[in-house]
Amino acid sequence: MDITERKITKIAREVSKFTVRQLREEVGASEFDVIHAVRKNPGITQAGVCRITGLDKGAVARQAANLEAKGYIVRRDNEDDGRSRRLYATEKADGL
Repeated sequence: MDITERKITKIAREVSKFTVRQLREEVGASEFDVIHAVRKNPGITQAGVCRITGLDKGAVARQAANLEAKGYIVRRDNEDDGRSRRLYATEKADGL
């Protein structure tokens, strides 16, 4: 392995650890992934979050409920499909 690749990998690992430490107070790493997916795709469904993040639908449903309770996302009824709900980020999520 080239020495520069090793240093870049080390930097990426340290940045990841720093991010997890900073977010641990408010949200977990997987919850942050859900927030990021919702912020980039306003009005996305939980199924859409599953496709983007690779998480299973049960995990996304739990995280969406937790994030809604913490005030990071809002769920609104889907006009096109009465069974699903659309997710939107709040100003608190934008502050992250």
